Amino acid sequence: MWYIVFSIFTITLTIFLIDKRKINALIPAYFLSSTVGYTLDMIFDVTLKYYYYVEAPIPNGILSFLMETLIGPPFGMIFIQYLPKNRKSYILYLIVWTLLLTVIEAIFHIKGLLIYNRWNYLFSIITYVFTLTALTVQNKYLS
Repeated sequence: MWYIVFSIFTITLTIFLIDKRKINALIPAYFLSSTVGYTLDMIFDVTLKYYYYVEAPIPNGILSFLMETLIGPPFGMIFIQYLPKNRKSYILYLIVWTLLLTVIEAIFHIKGLLIYNRWNYLFSIITYVFTLTALTVQNKYLS
C-alpha cells in the first residue's frame, strides 16, 4: 500500500513541479533514471539479494520495475528541471538531492518496507551521486 501511495505522491509532485514546455528535455532524464534504477535493482535486489522490498502483493522483480518507473524517474525529471548553471551551486544542489533521496530511502527502510541484507546507506549515497551525475552529463550532452 505504501508503494502505491508514494507513487501517486511522486507523480503528482512531478506534474506540479515540471515545466510542460520543457518536457522534451526531461523525457531523456526519465528514461535514464528508470534504466539505471531498474538495472541496479536487478543486480543488487533480484540477483545478489543485497536488499529487498517487502509488504508487496507482487514479486520483487515486478515491484522493482514499478518503483523504477513511477518513483525514481519523476525525481530525475525534477532534478534536471531545476539544475543550476554554475559549479558551486551544482555541488550544493547535488548534495541536497543525494540527502533527500537517502532520507526517502531511509523512511522506506525504517518503516520495514525495504530490508537491507548486505546493503547500507553509503552504497545508496554512492548510487545517487552516480545517477544524478549521469543525468547531468546526459542533459548537458543533449542541450
